[in-house]
Amino acid sequence: MDTPLRVITFNLKRDLPFFRSHRWAQRREIAAELCRRSKADLIGVQELMPDMRRDLEELLAGEYAIAGFGRYYGTRHTNEDEHSDILVRLERAELRYCKTFWLSNRPEQYGSRGLLAAYPRICTVAEIRLRDSGRCIRVFNTHFDHISGPARNLAARIILQYMQELDLREPMPKLLMGDLNASYDSRCVRILRENLHQYPFRLQDAYEKYDGVRSNTYHRFAGRVKAGRSPIDYIFASEEFEILSSRISTFSLDGEYPSDHFPLIADLVLKGDAE
Repeated sequence: MDTPLRVITFNLKRDLPFFRSHRWAQRREIAAELCRRSKADLIGVQELMPDMRRDLEELLAGEYAIAGFGRYYGTRHTNEDEHSDILVRLERAELRYCKTFWLSNRPEQYGSRGLLAAYPRICTVAEIRLRDSGRCIRVFNTHFDHISGPARNLAARIILQYMQELDLREPMPKLLMGDLNASYDSRCVRILRENLHQYPFRLQDAYEKYDGVRSNTYHRFAGRVKAGRSPIDYIFASEEFEILSSRISTFSLDGEYPSDHFPLIADLVLKGDAE
């Protein structure tokens, strides 16, 4: 077996100028410190604005590469806006390829959106080569719409379809993470967890190996863990992986949290040996 991988999904909470507290300037060092202390090999972030990305590139220089494009990339929109980027720990992995696609019926159409979606929603896919074994994996990171259930259901199907199309070219173990803006038993989550559309692969849910009682991941900067409440942030892995454990991080510094979401952390290992 390979060396275990540590994976995190982490909604960073975009900076909003009309908020007086919890501004990104107060949180950026804390967010970078969480990444650093976690020793995560792959981190999927959501609500990453261009200025936030520049900060992380500076704060984590030499430790992580950041891959992905904004949801208005390639359009005439003047603000590149939110990214769903993937951070790759340089010591453990090498970025081979990265692409962003849209969660709509036209995933290659820049700026397109799903049915009744409030905004264009995207998924970033990266092909990663693990340095210790030379094996390659595909990592998907996304942020589903917060308004439209049909858009979330479509998003889940589009991602699975994309996984299948890429597998036809070159099969690889797959990871999917993100803020799905949906409860554990919602249809979009079940599409992924239960393979409702009968794709020729299965995704395991990291919550199957959760440490303790499953709880909320969204906490509104209050830092309260509510056992039994549904999460909205998820990590899935194809069956080439063994999920060892998962948990949330309640990390803070001097009473300030890095985000209004708790990061979800999963430790996994690729089965078998490198060829």
